[in-house]
Amino acid sequence: MKRLLLPLLVALLSPFEVYGYDGPLFDAMAQLNHKSENERPGFEKSISRVRDAGIYKIALFARSKKLGENEKALLNLHRDNKDLIVLGAPKYFLHENDIGKSFTKRTLKNIDKYKYSFVGEILFTHADKCNTSSRGGIGRQHESGETYLDPSGKGVADFLVKVSSKNIPVMTHWEFYDWERDWPKFSKLFLDFPNQKFIIPHMGFGSPKQAKLILSTHDNVYMTISEKDKDKGSISDPIKQSKFGSGFLNDEKQLKDEWKEILIEYQDKLLFATDAHKKHRWKKYSKIVRIYRDILNQLPEEVSKKIAYLNAQKIYDIKNKRIKKRFKY
Repeated sequence: MKRLLLPLLVALLSPFEVYGYDGPLFDAMAQLNHKSENERPGFEKSISRVRDAGIYKIALFARSKKLGENEKALLNLHRDNKDLIVLGAPKYFLHENDIGKSFTKRTLKNIDKYKYSFVGEILFTHADKCNTSSRGGIGRQHESGETYLDPSGKGVADFLVKVSSKNIPVMTHWEFYDWERDWPKFSKLFLDFPNQKFIIPHMGFGSPKQAKLILSTHDNVYMTISEKDKDKGSISDPIKQSKFGSGFLNDEKQLKDEWKEILIEYQDKLLFATDAHKKHRWKKYSKIVRIYRDILNQLPEEVSKKIAYLNAQKIYDIKNKRIKKRFKY
C-alpha cells in the first residue's frame, strides 16, 4: 500500500512535472485579449496555467483595437498577481501607416502612470493568415497581404525620440518576408536610436543568416524565440510564405545545427517567450513550455539560463531577487 501511495503523494505535492531544462523560466512575451468582463475568469485560469507551468515572471500586455481597450482588465489582473506579471504598454492594432500623436501621447503618459516595463508589440510588418478554425477563424485581410507600418515614418521617429528617454524596450514586430524592402529601413531605425532597446518577437520568423546579421550589426536589438520550434505556416500569400525561415527542430525534435550555433553565439540577446495571446495559445500553454524546456535542455547550461530568464531580467530591469524554488531539480 505504501508503494502505491508514495507516488500519488509526490504527484499531489509537486506543483508541476518538469521536462527537459528544469530551471526558472521568465516568459518574455504574452498578450491579454479581453472583450468583456465575463471573460475575466478565463484570464485568471490562464494565469493559473502560467503558475502551474513553473513560470516565475511573465511580460504581459493588452491587445487593443481602440486606444485604452483592455488596459483596465490587465491592470486589474496585475493587481492580484504582482509577484508574477511584468506590465507592458498595450499593443494597438490600427496604426495607419504611421504612429499617430494620440497613441504616442497616451502611451507615454501611461508608462509613467502605471510604471510599464516595456512597450507592447508595435506591428510593423505582419503577413495575413489563412482561415484556420483552430485559431479562431480568418484574421484581417489586406489587398497587399500584410499589415504594414513604415519604420521610416515621421510618427515612428517622434514616438521613439520620446520613449527612448524612458529606458524601456520596445517590442518591434517585424517579419522578414520582404527583406530587400525592410532590412535597410529597420537597420537605419536601430542605428538612429542606439540607446533604445528593441525586441523582435519570434526572431522575425527569419533564417539563421538573417538573425545573425541583425544581432551582429545592432547591439540594441534582442529577439524572442517564441513560435520558432517549427516552420511558420498558415500564411495567405504563398510568396510571403516561401520567404519565412525554418523552425529550430528537425523531425527527431532535435535542434538543427545552424540554429544551435545561433542560440549559443547570441546567448546574451535571446529571450524565451510563449506569445500566448488568443485562446488556442493559452489552452496549450503547458505544452509550449514543455517544448521549450526540451529545446533549452539541448544547450549548454549557462546558455540555457540566459535565454530562459537571465536576459529577460536584465532587459526588463527586474531586480535580481532570489528565485524561489518551486520544483525539483
